[in-house]
Amino acid sequence: MKIRRRPVSVALALLGLVVAGVAAWSWVASRDRMSIPSAPALSVRVLAKPGHPVVFTSRTEATSLQPEAPETEPYREPVLIPWAAREGRLRLLDGDGRLFELTWGRRLADGSTLIDVMSPSVSLDGRRVLFAGRSGARDRWRIYEIGVDGSGLRRLTGGPDDPGCVAVPPLRFRADASKLSDQERRKLDYDDVDPTDLGPNGFAFASSRLPDLGRDQSRRATQIWTWRPGEPTPEPVTANRNNDRWPILLASEQILFSLWSRNREAVTADLTEVRPIAQGGDFATRPTDQWMAAIVMTNAAQFGYAIKSVEPVWRPRPLFNGRIAFMTAPRPGAPLRLAQADWGYIRTSPSSFAAGETLPDEGGARLDLGPNRDSEGRELTTACPSAAPDHSVLFAGAPVNAGPASFALYRVADDWTTTTPVPERIFDDPALVDAEPVAVYARHFNPEPRPLSRILADGYHPPESVTLASGAKYAGPMGYLENVALSAAIRNPIPWHDRSGGKQVDPRVNPLVAPPPNVKAIAVYSANRDRFDDPDQLRIIGTWEKQAVVPVINEDDLMAWVPSHPLNPSVLVGLDDQGKIARWLGVSSTTRPPRTYFAYAGDHYSGVRTNGYHYCNGCHTGHTFTVLDPTERTAPWSKSRP
Repeated sequence: MKIRRRPVSVALALLGLVVAGVAAWSWVASRDRMSIPSAPALSVRVLAKPGHPVVFTSRTEATSLQPEAPETEPYREPVLIPWAAREGRLRLLDGDGRLFELTWGRRLADGSTLIDVMSPSVSLDGRRVLFAGRSGARDRWRIYEIGVDGSGLRRLTGGPDDPGCVAVPPLRFRADASKLSDQERRKLDYDDVDPTDLGPNGFAFASSRLPDLGRDQSRRATQIWTWRPGEPTPEPVTANRNNDRWPILLASEQILFSLWSRNREAVTADLTEVRPIAQGGDFATRPTDQWMAAIVMTNAAQFGYAIKSVEPVWRPRPLFNGRIAFMTAPRPGAPLRLAQADWGYIRTSPSSFAAGETLPDEGGARLDLGPNRDSEGRELTTACPSAAPDHSVLFAGAPVNAGPASFALYRVADDWTTTTPVPERIFDDPALVDAEPVAVYARHFNPEPRPLSRILADGYHPPESVTLASGAKYAGPMGYLENVALSAAIRNPIPWHDRSGGKQVDPRVNPLVAPPPNVKAIAVYSANRDRFDDPDQLRIIGTWEKQAVVPVINEDDLMAWVPSHPLNPSVLVGLDDQGKIARWLGVSSTTRPPRTYFAYAGDHYSGVRTNGYHYCNGCHTGHTFTVLDPTERTAPWSKSRP
């Protein structure tokens, strides 16, 4: 037997050497294919060879660490550009420690050059870098791409054929008091940032193309958009009235992103309605103001949460260890920290809690803060995490209370639960803020992302009209809503342990949050966006309307056509048999006291696309949880390099 096995083992060993040799040859060959020269003057700033290429930004200000759009006076030129820096460069540090300037001084097709860049990401095949860029001090953000070898720099959005905003954006007055025309503003007055590759489905990005300043503030809202190849316009797949940021495609074909849940509506104390708190009165719940990690299908058919923690969740990214990394602030005003959490971690959902109550248990899931001391023991501000193929996390860091230019690139092992690894600094340009590092590798998708057609409610035929809550007939554009699990427990895989007996409880039998037993109808509210199309009134504040009330079928199902318009995002509310907001008391145990919950999905706004199909799970805290494996994966080596 040994004699028979030896040739096989020798052959396998030789094959391994051949594969390793070819891979090594491919790496050596590909690293010398850069179409631009390296920047040897910066080689002294390279403190460690990363072993794999890393793209990152070096900027004069640390604005890429700011999640929300800034408050701004939106009507006078020049307009404050959100997240802008005076100067920004996209750079590549190769595995051997050579540094390349990918964008600085490079000419675009129109002869201009990029003065600022932000939020790079690498394409699924590892060959291209997508990023946001600006070519002038007053220019807004647009999406660009460039090959990892420095070739093919080009603009993807904001070209002559790009229609720009969906509606008329805020009025703009020049220095001489003349007004920019509606068409000029549609074409110019928006920002596209945070791109991510979707393979055959194009790319996704955050954008302010749905003009809106949000309720009780003056920040331009951003949503997640997708732009498919061959389509003349992009489409929004989320509907926030605040800020959605930093999308990334998961291997499950879901888009993971940061959502600023800042809905200003709450359940009234008498449970008769949901209304904006600015209208005054007493309320049974509190409005939301938190950042969470959310997911949306690439065809926008389903939305869900990924991580709802008390701490903010900014720039979530999948890791090779199966967890989600993000940057956060453990408490208001504290230095930024890295964190990891299990998929589905939930500790808060304020729209559906009674005022002052919180979720009593996280269901066995973990949230761990990352290392924040360097090799010299100095406390670090840490931000912008992303995965690297060697089971490490790349991030930006600086000594606490140091100036912005102290931000440098670091890496650290991704195991923070059993050890406390020490971060290693790999690059530092002392004149600029080095941040947003992303490793260059091909990402594995099995199966490969499927090309998408426009997802319509196939087999579902809209009625000629529907009756609105006001009693009026509506015959305009409509979208389809479906939920066949209103009273079912969330399909939550997080183990919950009965600490009194140490036993693991099936969450489908004893869920973290019990589903409502008393929802008899669903009210559909619309949180209408601001309007800027009045010649005399600069801003018409968006209204809040109850559009429809739909009875629940067979005590568990929602199936309804409702009005559809991108300027009127929706919120769903469950009603009891008295027509009031459904309220119930959760289950209790020796370690888990009961809590009061409301059937109000007010942690986010939902878009209803014309003829689109939309599905949600549940009508309670943690609604629309999706079971999936978010583990980051590399593609075979043959696909990972040009």
